[in-house]
Amino acid sequence: MNRRSLLGNATLQMALTVVIVILANVWASSHFFRVDLTESRLHSLDDASKGIVGSLDKPLTVRVYFTHGLEAPYNNHEQALRDKLEELRAYAKGKLQFTVVDPDGEKSVIAEAQKYGLTPLQYTVRHEDRSELRTVWMGAVLIYGDRTEVLPALSNLSTLEYDLVGAIHRLQQKIKDRPVIAFTVGHGEPDLTKPDGPLRALTESIGKKAYLAPLELGGTGEIAEQVDALLVIGPQQTLSDRALYQIDQFVMRGGAAAIFVTNTRPDMRTLRTERVNSGLEPLLGGWGVKVGRDIVLDRVENGAMRFPVRVGGKTGVKEINYPLIAKATDLSDSSVVTAGIDSLLVPFAAPVELADPLPEGVKAEVLARSSPSSGSVSNLEQLEPAQFSSVLPGEKRGPFPLVVGMTGAWRSFFETRPVPAADPDVPDEQDGMGADAPLLVEGSPTRLLVSGSADVVANNPAFMLNVCDWLLQDEALIGIRSKTATVPSLTATSSGERTGWRVFNLAAGPLLLFGAGGLRQLWLRRRAARKAA
Repeated sequence: MNRRSLLGNATLQMALTVVIVILANVWASSHFFRVDLTESRLHSLDDASKGIVGSLDKPLTVRVYFTHGLEAPYNNHEQALRDKLEELRAYAKGKLQFTVVDPDGEKSVIAEAQKYGLTPLQYTVRHEDRSELRTVWMGAVLIYGDRTEVLPALSNLSTLEYDLVGAIHRLQQKIKDRPVIAFTVGHGEPDLTKPDGPLRALTESIGKKAYLAPLELGGTGEIAEQVDALLVIGPQQTLSDRALYQIDQFVMRGGAAAIFVTNTRPDMRTLRTERVNSGLEPLLGGWGVKVGRDIVLDRVENGAMRFPVRVGGKTGVKEINYPLIAKATDLSDSSVVTAGIDSLLVPFAAPVELADPLPEGVKAEVLARSSPSSGSVSNLEQLEPAQFSSVLPGEKRGPFPLVVGMTGAWRSFFETRPVPAADPDVPDEQDGMGADAPLLVEGSPTRLLVSGSADVVANNPAFMLNVCDWLLQDEALIGIRSKTATVPSLTATSSGERTGWRVFNLAAGPLLLFGAGGLRQLWLRRRAARKAA
């Protein structure tokens, strides 16, 4: 081949390479591709995320206000946020655009951010010889038509996708279409409209996706049609027959409910227990589930609790592992309610039993079960931790179901009972209550969750968000929320296992060398024998 042909081929190859690179970049501008080898595809968009951003019907603008050049632990947050927004934009079919600005020293940008409701954050930067308090911006505003959604602090990379896509999902929902979650009050239940402690963050998260409405049962009328789901969280006083009837009819019409029963209430001042009778047992029993009267304890898998102790004549508080705060690690692998959750803290729990057989057409699944090391006792009076150092009289061995989920259509518990009259001490007109309706005997398909602990609500916010999504049948975001980066834990080995591995490490190498040498000698001898023959 002559010099001119070689030059022509080289020029053609270079031109083709340039064309391929240009076409690849044009294709990549509208198609996102990533190789993700993590077990749960942690660094790839969930299919639900792709579907949500892909369904945008008008332009979405994301304005990010982020201070450049942050130190650890936020040194790579801005780039991670940019990457996630780029990935979302690739699936938004041209409907998503974003900008990133640094407000520091820019009065007009700061005023713009504050107009949207953003405020700066403060964190401590530690240098070798000093600590410095910095004021920084790490928020974003999503603008969708005439609606806005504010994310004041994008400081947690493990929930970044959920925070962004959840905000987009809320913007797409029409205000009038937002679901209503009612919660019962008036019987010692927590008031979720005035949360304190760990309930505050939970109610704020639920409030972003649904209206939370208090509901006093027992009066006239029935639970309003606008209520989509019902939470009954640990009534401390007995519910009347009228209140049970209203819950029953809500479920009969297809309303989803989560019922958290407390049968044992701790008094930490006296370190004694108090028995609670919510009155829910007959209703739940008619639906095929029973919450026991025992209390579950676990000396191995448990959470911590603060107890008063006396040291040197002074009384202090010490946090200790406490058997009555059972830690359930045996969670359902198939239910979205427990998706992405490794364990649940289930304090002062009672075992939950499912009827055998269940009512016709009803399916049930154990969502959380105590460990094999757990036990249960009846009539426990003292809460003193020292008593749990040995097996208690009459203690039964676990594991025990602690939370169950049920689906199907039930028959009314009041099918053969008279309709109860309204309680005289409950006001006739109440928010969240509609007019009386004829008794529904045959129910519509719905969902029911029952827990033997009411304290599971405050101790497991991620689980409760999953429960609300499950009740509302809005499960698209559960898989996104469960994508969190976790470091696999090492399993402790026994003394015998450690000894076995030491022997293996010491002996395996020499034995392998001796074996290889023996095989070589055998091969050489056979080779010499063949030559001699």
